[in-house]
Amino acid sequence: MSSQDATVDSVAPASPGPNPPLRKRSSLARGDRRFGAMLAIPATLIVLLLVAIPSIQTVIYSFQKVSFNGPSDFIGLDNYSRVIASDEFQNSLRITTIYALGFVIIATGLGLAFAILLNQRFHGRGIARTLLIIPWAAPWLVVGIMWKWFIDADVGMLNGILFQLGLTNDYIPFLANPGQALFFTILAAAWRQASLSGLLFLAALQTISTDLPEAAVVDGANVWQRFRYITLPWMRPVLMVVLVTNVIFGFLQFDVVYAITQGGPGNSTNLLSMLLYKEIFQFSNLGVGSAVAVILGLVAFGVGLIFVKFLYRSESVYGRTAT
Repeated sequence: MSSQDATVDSVAPASPGPNPPLRKRSSLARGDRRFGAMLAIPATLIVLLLVAIPSIQTVIYSFQKVSFNGPSDFIGLDNYSRVIASDEFQNSLRITTIYALGFVIIATGLGLAFAILLNQRFHGRGIARTLLIIPWAAPWLVVGIMWKWFIDADVGMLNGILFQLGLTNDYIPFLANPGQALFFTILAAAWRQASLSGLLFLAALQTISTDLPEAAVVDGANVWQRFRYITLPWMRPVLMVVLVTNVIFGFLQFDVVYAITQGGPGNSTNLLSMLLYKEIFQFSNLGVGSAVAVILGLVAFGVGLIFVKFLYRSESVYGRTAT
């Protein structure tokens, strides 16, 4: 070995062993976890203050006869048995189920139609996509007030349009008919939710490669076959997320119904959320209202869980089929 090589070898730093990089990566990982935990603390505190603590308090109240002037009495399941045995609750549960089913079907169907339409190329597509955001940006209560004016029997635009088109000779009191009142409350809420569903569906459609539909066209596939075998399987995860979201919003809907009908005419739109509101704020039955809230939450959670289970089951089946 020459003296020059020996000099280079003596000057060159020794290659690091495996232990220092591992320790360095471990310390970095701990630092990242610590930093992530610090970032999550504010959101966790907000969730605890706004969701967890009121939810726990509601469950506690549901087992008590709450007194506003003195200590509350623990009465066990009396509130639940009283609620479940009442005809008003059973009627509200039936109406809520119908409402949620119609809400899910209309909101999901309209959202999918909006997404497919806005995924096509046409002049003004950017403006149309911007307009899709407007219903979702409006608060639920504002949507309810707007639709109440729209279907009003005296000054509503819908009656005016029908009258001008000659489809009716007199203004129709939509909100005085139980079936029509329920339908329009569903339609008003679903119209707002279809905006969010359409945005999610549109985002999923944007990820589909244009090569797949073009190849299907070359193979002779029609529009329905392309939708069934390309678009729908690709959108399956987003579709299930939309369905779960719409189920939860359908069962927990309150603002739109309160703004349009307040549960009427009669009890035709008296959802469980309206029953909860009346028990707590009109009759001051905090214990009974809390029991209704817990039951409503369990129903929404149970139906949502069924859809989540179906999501994972569908994904596993679809994955085995694809492989």
